[in-house]
Amino acid sequence: MLKINNIKITGIGPIKNLELIFDNHFNIICGQNGIGKTTILDCLAQSFGVNNTSVKRTAGIENGNWTINVSIGGNPQTKSFDITSFHPNEKTYNTQGFYQSSNDVIVFKTHRDIPYQHLSSLNTDPQKDIGTFARETMQGSLPNDLKNWFVNRHLWSAHPNHLDEHQIENINLAKDCFNILNPQISFSKVNPNSNDIMLNTPNGEIYFEYLSSGFKSCMAVLIGLIKEIEFRYKNPSKFIKDFDGIVFIDEIDLHLHPEWQAKIYEALKIILPNAQVFTSTHSPHIIQVANAKEIIPLTLDETNEVKLNQIINQEYGCQGWTVEEILSDVMGMTETRTSTYLDAISNFNIAIDGEDFEAANAQFLILDAMLHPENSLKKILKIQLTGISTND
Repeated sequence: MLKINNIKITGIGPIKNLELIFDNHFNIICGQNGIGKTTILDCLAQSFGVNNTSVKRTAGIENGNWTINVSIGGNPQTKSFDITSFHPNEKTYNTQGFYQSSNDVIVFKTHRDIPYQHLSSLNTDPQKDIGTFARETMQGSLPNDLKNWFVNRHLWSAHPNHLDEHQIENINLAKDCFNILNPQISFSKVNPNSNDIMLNTPNGEIYFEYLSSGFKSCMAVLIGLIKEIEFRYKNPSKFIKDFDGIVFIDEIDLHLHPEWQAKIYEALKIILPNAQVFTSTHSPHIIQVANAKEIIPLTLDETNEVKLNQIINQEYGCQGWTVEEILSDVMGMTETRTSTYLDAISNFNIAIDGEDFEAANAQFLILDAMLHPENSLKKILKIQLTGISTND
């Protein structure tokens, strides 16, 4: 079992001084752009690397540092990492992390595109060692061998005694992943003439690669996790639900339709009940459904330093908040409405205060056309307009 307990970051990227304590299962880092979400994920993941790190110190200081406490097999251990590099192509070397445990760490960066790949033949699983897994803490796991793995396991699953129990469970779960986001999409078959993965959809059978970029990005994570587990655990193999290591996912909501953003969060909880997950997000829909203890909301204080945002309720999180409230108070958007709307409502209020019916009516017509058909504000504006009309 591998878990991260806490981290203290000083002078790394945009973070001058920040200490975080983590949930044992799910940790969702959120906040405005540039506040340091990816920086935190990189510090955490690259704590399990070896020889170098891509993390940069804060501008204007000579050295940055992070100190991390982890539990390996139930035993707490602490390491510190000093960072001097700042140039984009510069790395900090001689950084020995907990690389012996990198086998239990899976990292997904934002490169999750799956272009069409013709499989004229199938390859065996790549032979990775601990050095490979340690390097992947910085580079991330790629989806380029996902199709080969899936087709390989599907074909061998038809032959008795060629796959063990856990491998059978893994490929069956991988097939089920296709309809997690959309129940109308399901695995159909592997085309025997081309080794292509075919899916059932309401519009007929299609190639896997014809799915939307958001759908494929999701599969790159869900099926990619199963694939990576099989690459790491061979003798004996392991069912993904028994994996008790750590998973990092940068921008979990990447390319996903809002309706699917909460579903990917729920799907990860289903297939990773024993793992510790760290992810960043810009999605208010994920924050809405997350438990309070899982949310790590970052904000800037009056001195422009990164700190934890204390506005979120410690019992219910944001489960009763609107999307607009999360966008403004958690994601740091100063305004969720357009300047066109703000100008119209401001001009309307000025006209109402001045009892100028013609000017108010002109702005009301704009707002009436602009607002959602069911927006209750329309009725309020009309009452206000009627009020000054009566005065005339």
